[in-house]
Amino acid sequence: MRTQPRARSRGGRAAKAVLSAGLVIGLFGGALVAVHHSSSPAETDLESVAYSPPRHRMVQANLRASMGTARFKKDVREVLGTAPDFVTYNEVNGRRTADLEPGRYRVWRKGGDPYKSATAVAWDNDRWAATSKGIHQISNKRGKPADQRLHWGIRYANWVTLENRTTGRNVSVVAVHFAPKSKYYGDLVRPSARALNVLVKSLAGRGPVMVGGDLNVQYDGSRYPGDIFAAKHLVPIYDVTQQVPVTHGRASTIDYVLARGIARFATGNQRAFGLESDHNAVSVDFSPLPVTSTAGSARTRFGPGVVVTDPGMSVAEEQSVLRTVLKAVNSARPGHVVHLATRALTRARVVRALKRADSRGVQVRVVTAEETTTAQMRSLQAVLGKDVNKDSWAVPRPSGYDRAGLRATVLLVSRTGATPTFAFSSSTQMSALAGSGKRSGYVSVSKASYEKLLRPVSSAVGRRS
Repeated sequence: MRTQPRARSRGGRAAKAVLSAGLVIGLFGGALVAVHHSSSPAETDLESVAYSPPRHRMVQANLRASMGTARFKKDVREVLGTAPDFVTYNEVNGRRTADLEPGRYRVWRKGGDPYKSATAVAWDNDRWAATSKGIHQISNKRGKPADQRLHWGIRYANWVTLENRTTGRNVSVVAVHFAPKSKYYGDLVRPSARALNVLVKSLAGRGPVMVGGDLNVQYDGSRYPGDIFAAKHLVPIYDVTQQVPVTHGRASTIDYVLARGIARFATGNQRAFGLESDHNAVSVDFSPLPVTSTAGSARTRFGPGVVVTDPGMSVAEEQSVLRTVLKAVNSARPGHVVHLATRALTRARVVRALKRADSRGVQVRVVTAEETTTAQMRSLQAVLGKDVNKDSWAVPRPSGYDRAGLRATVLLVSRTGATPTFAFSSSTQMSALAGSGKRSGYVSVSKASYEKLLRPVSSAVGRRS
């Protein structure tokens, strides 16, 4: 058995740059909420929560089709030995179903066809009950060399909707395997991603959707279909954790766990581990966190992660970006410094929160890209002033905002609750748009991320810091 490869950290695109390892994502809701509020006297550390029960573990494992039965069974034991709730398997056509579901585990894949039975979903039947199952075609392209038995361009995803036997909540799990690029049928990654989106959308009404599979494309490479996944808020765990393990030969990362409709969960314990197969398995844990109000508290603790506003869920989850901003501002204490850069500031709740922060002794600094000063901005300027050389101020700087390359909203707090630094970057401005449409944001609590975002905010108003 190969030793476990060492995970490697990679930088992402600018929108991802504010993330760090051990981040918060969610499961069972509509938005990725990276906020936790402890009602107990002692603060709860999010990293500790991520390893505390109830915990749900998912493993993705490609078990090489050409392996002998003994090596295959050894890999199954290795995977199930991690006590996962869900497993997605690839290349299991030709394997006995009984070998995939020892003990308390059950498995689903459409039998009787080598194409349809190549992927499978397994689950812990003591914890989860299957309520529905199905199969969905991902690609249908024929073409192969003369000595190859199957047309590798024909692919199916098997899926199961499961109900937690304790909580009654549902989650759908999808096992998928994209075709590798080939001269015989072309590059099917993008059409396969679109076909996967169709399935994920159809399952999303039942609850969160978890996808595991070998996508045969390098994470964040030129062929990686991130734009297609983003259209349906299908988030690879690597986007969140910023830890990208080697899953295949030549230091490549082609095996994934992706999720849609995830909220109020901490994630931890992401790792890749070696198998007899030519792929390493990928494992990740999810643990639930409570939904919180937007009220501030000295015991507030922010965990880094992704915040997604997704219409159609609860009011709280439809406004997750706005709620994150409000909670951060409301949590700022006397002596803290709040920087808010937003293209437009017309959201009355945000303006009121900034004024209250100023009255508490917080230094509040606001810059917008508004060409015309709005009534809300004028009322804020009456409280904060317009002199950027003073401790608090509120100014419009449309040309400076664009020149600095700022996102629609950037919020920075020098010390929020128990967190040394808080940085938030979002795709929505603090206007009526903050509570509508599909929006996203990224939370960080690292000094490096804070300083990286502070520089363009200061540049926009002509300050050095």
